[in-house]
Amino acid sequence: MLFISKYKVKTEFMKECVKRFVNQDADKEFPEGLKLIGRYHAAGDTWGVIIIETDNPSLITEWSLKWADVCEISTVPALDDSSIGPVAYNWVQTLD
Repeated sequence: MLFISKYKVKTEFMKECVKRFVNQDADKEFPEGLKLIGRYHAAGDTWGVIIIETDNPSLITEWSLKWADVCEISTVPALDDSSIGPVAYNWVQTLD
């Protein structure tokens, strides 16, 4: 399953966060079973989004705790149009 993690660097820890990011072994950042799909940074700001895939959501907690001292991270399931479409359709039917 896909998940979207939004991160926001705590400004007082910006230097530490950037140093950790550029010096880390990218192959070891994510635990086995948690796959990085893409990471996107808001240029000129302190936040970004990370798309990850796993069948074991507890791995997301394991990964995010490595960054908890320098970033706020929130994660939600990601649904594509074909998955959310029927849910949205059913909800709209209740509005009439």
